[in-house]
Amino acid sequence: MIASARRSPRTLRPFFSLFGIALFLLLARDTGPVMAAQSLAARALIPIEELVSGIGSGVSGVFTSIAEIDRLRTENEKLRVQVEQLTLENVRLREQDTAAQQIAELQKIAASFPQRSVTADVIARDPSGFVRTLTIDAGTDQGVAVGDVVVAGQGLVGRVTQAYATYSRVLPITDPGSAIVATVQRSRASGIVHGVFGETLTLEWVLQTEQLAPGDLVITAGLALNEEIRSLYPKGVVIGTVAGVEKADVRAYQKAVLTPAVDFRKLERVLVLKGG
Repeated sequence: MIASARRSPRTLRPFFSLFGIALFLLLARDTGPVMAAQSLAARALIPIEELVSGIGSGVSGVFTSIAEIDRLRTENEKLRVQVEQLTLENVRLREQDTAAQQIAELQKIAASFPQRSVTADVIARDPSGFVRTLTIDAGTDQGVAVGDVVVAGQGLVGRVTQAYATYSRVLPITDPGSAIVATVQRSRASGIVHGVFGETLTLEWVLQTEQLAPGDLVITAGLALNEEIRSLYPKGVVIGTVAGVEKADVRAYQKAVLTPAVDFRKLERVLVLKGG
């Protein structure tokens, strides 16, 4: 009991010491030394506060930057989609403008022919075998018939050899089976234009005495061939231009190579003259 009584004051001694210090600081908080110590401590803590504040600002800036990157990525994706849509729309409008110009050109040409006509799109090309045909999207439903002449803005294309309800097949003038009575526009010399394999034509049976030179324009003569009652092709349609002339002293006739007026590789729309 006596030992416990002796140890109790020792146990309470730290408590009383801290209590005394706290009471002293409370009573002396407005005194000069204590205020100076507080000021010194505050100045000592300023770098630590700035460091902590900088770290906080940096972390906040990182999260802000991440959010800004996400926002910019979203806006960039929206702009990319808009650019693709505008590009497609621009292509569509250009194609519509090209089609309108081609149709207007064909309608102007149609006014120069007495027979009725219909415009058609080239939907297929068949370069296989010996017969090279074009397929157009106009047939008997539009009044197209076998023998109808087909022209383009640049000149003569060929004639219809097969006609179905919604489409027809056209034999181009470059096919070897094609033969046209033609006239050289400058000299009025006459001959027969045949198709050859490839993209060229030949003008044959032109007398050696006739004038024929590179650059001469060759047009349809509007004359029947062999025993035909009438010519399939109207008069004055451009066939092509002379690219070269072959002459021989021992022959009565000269021959020329022609470049077709129509570029069949780029042919998109044609005019079908109804009634041949």
